[in-house]
Amino acid sequence: MKRLVLILTLILALGLLFADAMPDFRLSDMNGKTVTLESLLGKGPILIDFWADYCNPCKVAMPYLHELAEKYPDLTVVLISIDAPKAQMRAKNYLKSKDYKFLTLFDPEKSLAKRLNVGTPPHSFILNKTGEIVFSHVGFEPGNQVLYENTIKHLLCKGKKEPCGEDPDHECTCEEEAKEE
Repeated sequence: MKRLVLILTLILALGLLFADAMPDFRLSDMNGKTVTLESLLGKGPILIDFWADYCNPCKVAMPYLHELAEKYPDLTVVLISIDAPKAQMRAKNYLKSKDYKFLTLFDPEKSLAKRLNVGTPPHSFILNKTGEIVFSHVGFEPGNQVLYENTIKHLLCKGKKEPCGEDPDHECTCEEEAKEE
């Protein structure tokens, strides 16, 4: 497991060097209000997770994404449903039954999902505050949130692009990152 985390962390570090920009989007939220990428930028990192009501791994990920949103106030967590229009009510009802702290948007035509080559959910992206994609991950199982959190910490710690230390299991702090610079 440590070897896998180390390999994924190295892949993340390389990915940070060659970041692509998230395409701009205009999607509706739970109340029908239009939200754009531009309106989300500038505060801090953004975690975008494509999901669907029929996707069990998506639902397993949600409590972990909620925890990250609670733990990091400068993090914006956005769930984008790719459910078909007929299934949107079921997705909305599922989310209303929970008390998750994230923004939910709907991409029923999968226009944004297609532009990002999202096939099977869940598919997560982490953006820096300017909208560059610095991390992408397909699927979810408990433990993946550690990779998300490490990426988020690094973005929050002065935008440093390399991991803090060589041990991916080591919980790094911004102070440690500052010393390494």
